[in-house]
Amino acid sequence: MFDAIIVGGGPVGQFLALAAARAGRHILLLEAKPAGAGFNDDRTLALSWGSWLMLQRVGVTEQLEPAATPILRIHVSQRGGFGRSELTANDGGVSALGYVIGYGDVQRALAQRVTASDVRYHTSVDGIDQVDDGVVVHAAGENIAARCAIVAEGGGPLVATLGFSQREKDYGVHALVARVRTDRSHDGVAYERFAAVGPLALLPRSDSFALVWTLAPDDAQAVLGLDDQAFLERLQRAFGWRAGRFIAVAERGAFPLVLRQSEPRVRDRIALVGNAAQTLHPVAGQGLNLGLRDAWLAAAHLPKLDELDRARRLDRAATVHFTDALAGIFANDWPGLSWARGLGLAALDLLPAARRTFARTLTLGRL
Repeated sequence: MFDAIIVGGGPVGQFLALAAARAGRHILLLEAKPAGAGFNDDRTLALSWGSWLMLQRVGVTEQLEPAATPILRIHVSQRGGFGRSELTANDGGVSALGYVIGYGDVQRALAQRVTASDVRYHTSVDGIDQVDDGVVVHAAGENIAARCAIVAEGGGPLVATLGFSQREKDYGVHALVARVRTDRSHDGVAYERFAAVGPLALLPRSDSFALVWTLAPDDAQAVLGLDDQAFLERLQRAFGWRAGRFIAVAERGAFPLVLRQSEPRVRDRIALVGNAAQTLHPVAGQGLNLGLRDAWLAAAHLPKLDELDRARRLDRAATVHFTDALAGIFANDWPGLSWARGLGLAALDLLPAARRTFARTLTLGRL
């Protein structure tokens, strides 16, 4: 009998499979898509230093390094108000605050480490029944027994059929994403600039930036429809000149921003991790990092899922509340709030101890 069956072979599911195997667990990973799916997905991921260390422990960072761009400094500011702050790798006591990399690069590196005996592709899960000594997973016409099951990477309608509910908060804005280039080197600097409806982030990736721009839904669609020159001019006005002149744009898209949480996250012998458990606002780039921490602790606690739930509760709650509060604080123009935000940024920049604490929190990925 398997110690665990993992449903979903995205980055969190594959990482969990590797971490569980490293802990001596007998696991099976089931993925509905074919082998190699996602290798060409060029979406941008931000990995914290803590996530990088976990990936190093399962043996994939050597493969990731050629495609990863280190974040050496984070510049935080707000549009139309005073106050700014800079966090450096030195503040966090690490060589990099994090790394920026493509989804496909992470997916490929993890897949190359998962052994063929541990994974079945083209295998959709139709349901999971709990029995006295574990679970029975119904997949591709077969009934597979295990001590527990863990659903990762979304789960779709499966999550609802298993008795989990989802509550959702619609932020009422869209994230416009793109790759943009400027007329000078980024030097490993990431920018987080807060505007009227949310953050405008530039993450250094290879020789360009990955852009995440929060806009009202109508504005996002209007900006998507602009030609390249008009798009770059609009972006320049919104962001300013601290990163240089924007000279090229590619790979544009947009999607609505929501906070989605599943309740509960553990039901007897079935657990949810990663996007199956929660989907966060992208501010501060905590979503994938939280999912990897879910997986790391799940591997350590298998098959005792009640202990996993207790071990993950504080970190999950703190991270969700932090990103939700940050999105709200910097997306409102209430009277006096701009001054309060500015004072907070200025204090963070002027107080080395506070800056070091915040930097270490972000690099380790724990709040």
